[in-house]
Amino acid sequence: MTSQSPQQYRPGDRVRVNQDVTTLPPLPGYVGVIKEIIPSYADRTVGYNVTIEDDPRRSRVWYFLHEQLTPA
Repeated sequence: MTSQSPQQYRPGDRVRVNQDVTTLPPLPGYVGVIKEIIPSYADRTVGYNVTIEDDPRRSRVWYFLHEQLTPA
């Protein structure tokens, strides 16, 4: 990683989803935990599979890009 790259989150890190992110179905909350890192080498981005706290479907994961998340 270069100094220009954003710091990656790691599995287990708590994150907050930016409230301007729209999903279908709507998010059950905005704080979650990183489950998996999904790098895209073609477009040089990083995405994450995240479980959202208080989600009634505990096994559901949501995919977000790095810039849609902040530390919680």
